[in-house]
Amino acid sequence: MRAKLFALLFSIGALAALFNSCGRKFSVVPRAATPQPQKVPSVVPQKVGINTDGGWSDSPFISRDGRRLYFMYSRYNFANWIKSGGEEMPTPDGPDRPGLNKSDVNPWDESDTYVATRLPDGTWSEPVALGFNGPYGDACGMEIQGGKRFVWLKGNGSTNDIVMAERLSDGSWGSPIDLGVEINDHTLGALQDNPHMTEDGRGLFFVSTREGGSGGKDLWFSLNPSGRLDGEWTKPISLGAIFNSIGDDDQLWIHAVTQQIFWNTADGLKTCVSNGSSCNESPTPVVIPGCDIAAEVSMPDDGRSIYFGCGNSQTGQVQIMFSIKQPDGSWGQATPVD
Repeated sequence: MRAKLFALLFSIGALAALFNSCGRKFSVVPRAATPQPQKVPSVVPQKVGINTDGGWSDSPFISRDGRRLYFMYSRYNFANWIKSGGEEMPTPDGPDRPGLNKSDVNPWDESDTYVATRLPDGTWSEPVALGFNGPYGDACGMEIQGGKRFVWLKGNGSTNDIVMAERLSDGSWGSPIDLGVEINDHTLGALQDNPHMTEDGRGLFFVSTREGGSGGKDLWFSLNPSGRLDGEWTKPISLGAIFNSIGDDDQLWIHAVTQQIFWNTADGLKTCVSNGSSCNESPTPVVIPGCDIAAEVSMPDDGRSIYFGCGNSQTGQVQIMFSIKQPDGSWGQATPVD
């Protein structure tokens, strides 16, 4: 799969597929085969915003009330790695952040989840590392139930799992709970990525390359009837032909109020409104002016803005951006969040 992507790298579709893989930072390169990057120099931590000059900020998620913005960060810049088809190693040119689990050996092991809080003037606070971050990569996360639970993709040094944690009474996070073998398939060639959980904790949409799909990455769904943190998940089912194709289909997100669905395909970002089991009409493309490749979208409940990772097809860089819905229903110019 990697060889196919690299061979097609300079087509827009292939570049979009790389941007659209949340777990690429710690899953696409086998640990044993990773070349040694240059050693990262020690620096004095400074105040660091969401987007940075150098490094990699990606995988944004905005809370339903619009007050919390989650994202992943690494000091390693993956732009040249993407542009070169994996020939050039990621470079550690980004600033340090407080709480970052650093890796001077393997760039794919360095990826932590941070959260910024909206200030009274509308700007964002300095991001803070979440307490469940570990040494092998944490990304692609989202909160449910007003921040009482969090689901995300956790690396372990050789692969990754979808896990969930619950906030404790003292504000800290409990230990991550692996969602189990039905969700986390480690058969040869299979991976899981980009979880999206329903607000009640009973439904999980996610990406997988497991057997039974349509080709490439596909979107799957599983149920936890009890809704408990340690509840059992049913055998996943494919979302079918409306959502899955022979190419990569990824990063589904559903608006909790309107039931509008967004997801990424080889042809770009698409949307439709759910009828409970599929789309109530044919999916339509989503155009956000000023962004080549928009991915990993989410919206507050009011639906007036959309947040996303914006990939530049020329430079390979990603910025976390937002757009405001216009009176005619279209999206306004893509704007960096800071």
